[in-house]
Amino acid sequence: MPIDLQEHTKRIVKIITDWLKNGNSHITAPVRCTLNGITPATYFISIVKVHSDEFFVQEIFSSDVRGQIVYRSWTFRRQDQWFIAALEHFSKSVPYTSIRPQVEDFVRRLEIILELQSRGGAFFTETAAKAPEYLSVDLPSDSELERTGVFKRLNRSFARHSVAYTVSAMAAGLVLLIGVHIIRVNILEDEMSASLREYTSQMDSQVQTFIESTEDEIVTLIQDLQENRKNFTFDRQNSYISVLRMAEELPNFLPARKRAYRLIAENISQATTYSEVFFEMSRLPTEEYQARIFLATNRQSVIPLSQSAPVFSRMVYPVKLENEKNDGRGFRITDGYMQQRQDPVGTGGLSPHYAVDIINVSNISYVNHAGEIIREGNHAGYVVAAYNGTVIDQAYDSRYGWHTEIEHALTDEVKEKYPDAGKWSTYYAHLKEKPLLVPGDTVEMNQVISEIGDTGKSTGPHLHFEVRVYHPSGSYVKDGEYYDKVNPYPAEKEDAQ
Repeated sequence: MPIDLQEHTKRIVKIITDWLKNGNSHITAPVRCTLNGITPATYFISIVKVHSDEFFVQEIFSSDVRGQIVYRSWTFRRQDQWFIAALEHFSKSVPYTSIRPQVEDFVRRLEIILELQSRGGAFFTETAAKAPEYLSVDLPSDSELERTGVFKRLNRSFARHSVAYTVSAMAAGLVLLIGVHIIRVNILEDEMSASLREYTSQMDSQVQTFIESTEDEIVTLIQDLQENRKNFTFDRQNSYISVLRMAEELPNFLPARKRAYRLIAENISQATTYSEVFFEMSRLPTEEYQARIFLATNRQSVIPLSQSAPVFSRMVYPVKLENEKNDGRGFRITDGYMQQRQDPVGTGGLSPHYAVDIINVSNISYVNHAGEIIREGNHAGYVVAAYNGTVIDQAYDSRYGWHTEIEHALTDEVKEKYPDAGKWSTYYAHLKEKPLLVPGDTVEMNQVISEIGDTGKSTGPHLHFEVRVYHPSGSYVKDGEYYDKVNPYPAEKEDAQ
């Protein structure tokens, strides 16, 4: 191996070792970038310590449009010294003669991440301009990736690292029934190790000779790995059943974990590779608060606000982003109306949620190992009036923080749905600060009330939004008037089906 390539390898291994410290795995904080010059995305690196002399590293791009795509997979191994035992780009093996530019690009990306970390975090404004220029990439289309086998074929990286992934899953309290075939794969890996080591140490002129002399052996190994695929369906089904069973065995006072386990089980049933199965297993939350964060940020579990139809037809969405239309895009309903949930701030007990909680998804970057939401620093958004009306309340309390209530004209639509209604209103809570509007002020539809905040008992910036209908037989009372809380978004838009 040329000196400069060996030095790059030493540098990469040194960074990996520093990040792992005494642990067996590490995921770097996502850094913002773009795909194909226009699609917002994040870039991060996943590291698994297979054993003291081997690391498995993946570079991953994630976006709402393309999902998660493995850009490159690296295997670093040590015998006399550290070397690159395998490298795959979009799940295709990179030949020895083409390794150098890939290594130089990876080192450059690592140096950028280290520089960002040294400035106090990956999301500070002063570092935002430089990272996307070097981290952004052009990705093939999904159809081209399918042809390369990114989504369908079992690559050799799983065969080399199946034991490490299995140990990690068992450490979380799971038993993944991989099967006897994995033992065969490990034996094959030992047989391949010496050949791969020799391959990477040969000069370019010797590579072709080596390949020709071991052609029969390589073909045999590939056939054995292909045979291993036949067991995948069986293993995937066992994993699905195991997670589903754990979901059913969880007690009813852990509703978020139950829901998260069922969702992950469904994802496992649709997995096409072992790496996808292991990824889903690694996401199983062990605490209720972690499950709530998972459900709040997972695209499959949240309801896009833009697809929700209001209870009264002329209402607009109660949130918007600065300088953007009020179309509900970028916001999600994390807790829906009548959803049974445990108190999110730790007071205990289960109760229905007679409102909707709305968050700005772009304000959430990722969830760290402690289950905490790491926020990117984006503005949480604005709270706006959902309908023309008059402010009838503005106050602060320990539960809902700063809040305000706006009364609206009693329309024919409201009377038709609630014949005994005397009036109706909308209620907005957890506002960032005291609203400028006071009781008696008139407001117009889409007028800004305040910024989205987290005052009161709140797990993070979000809007608690209610629609109230006042009538004599209501379940709640305020200033001597009875009212009920009705579902603000009882159905999806017809054009969203």
